[in-house]
Amino acid sequence: MKPITSRQLAARVLTEIGEGARANTALATALSKDGRALSVRDRAFVTELVQGTTRMRRAVDHAMGPYIQRKLDEDVRSALRMGVHQLLHLGTPPHAAVNDTVDVAPRRARGLVNAVLRKVAQSDAVWPSGAVQFSYPDWIWNLFVGAWGEEGRESLIAMNTPERPEPRADGYVQGQASQWVVEVIDAAGDNGGQFIDLCAAPGGKTTALGAHWSPVFANEVDPARARVLREVVQKYRPATQVVVSDGSEAPFRNDCADAVLVDAPCSGLGALGRRSDARWQISEQAIKRLVGIQATLLDEAFRLLRPGGVLTYSVCTVTPEETVQVPLEFDVRHENAEIIPVTQPPWREHHQGGLVLPHDHGTDGMAVFQWRRRQ
Repeated sequence: MKPITSRQLAARVLTEIGEGARANTALATALSKDGRALSVRDRAFVTELVQGTTRMRRAVDHAMGPYIQRKLDEDVRSALRMGVHQLLHLGTPPHAAVNDTVDVAPRRARGLVNAVLRKVAQSDAVWPSGAVQFSYPDWIWNLFVGAWGEEGRESLIAMNTPERPEPRADGYVQGQASQWVVEVIDAAGDNGGQFIDLCAAPGGKTTALGAHWSPVFANEVDPARARVLREVVQKYRPATQVVVSDGSEAPFRNDCADAVLVDAPCSGLGALGRRSDARWQISEQAIKRLVGIQATLLDEAFRLLRPGGVLTYSVCTVTPEETVQVPLEFDVRHENAEIIPVTQPPWREHHQGGLVLPHDHGTDGMAVFQWRRRQ
């Protein structure tokens, strides 16, 4: 049996994604099994084909749509999308993109794939909107542009070229914006003390905390994610105590912590480059549900704080609901919470918190807010 090629593996993973699999999970599984024999370069190419095609699928579908007159089976559609992505976004020479994609397409559809790809290669795409050209649902495009204008557009474009984070000094690979959140936490708690990370998995922020925080409790509601969390803290911060509980009803007594982090579940709209299929899965309606969860977690976190303790709220999103409404409503509910303005670079001032847009530094978009409980 011939070894699998990079394009064959990518086409298979894209078919799985089209049938409902999560992109990151399907890709990781494929690379760890059939992709083990591939070179580093070929594994990187598989990753680009899968993630790029998934990310840019709206643009790809628009470009090939005029040349398709019937419903396609998922394996055929996935092969076509992969070929069109190479033509539109990777700069692959047309003859290579067409011939190599035809070779991995299902035999029953190779004539169709050949014809469609050649027509796409010979035409100039006309884009009806920025949302189509840069491959976003209309509501996400409108949200960013409506809230941030040209900067929103630049951020959306920036997320189509995702950050490739460098390992930290301890070897853990973590996005730069997440590391900046930890710097804000450390700066606000010079004296350290007991720390609770209320939504800790996968453990990046927990393990990056300064040594002056001790003891550290890492809480996670999902048992599967808690197993991953345990593995991470065992390797990078072994003294951390992992707790499996619902963060909205945390098993800690009142006034027990010197600092609490709520790295809350959120829409993730600032980190769409990191998860190529996220833009197609999140809905506008889900944000309303997430806002309620964020508010509940913040209230529970504040219960845990000692007088003088510091609460940090961070989300990898930039929506007004999650980065303006939630903090402002928290202020109203808790008169004894004193805002700590986030002013240090690289954060831009955002309603007394800090914000990084994806195009600012080529990182995830992130928001962070802090309060100190009055004595």
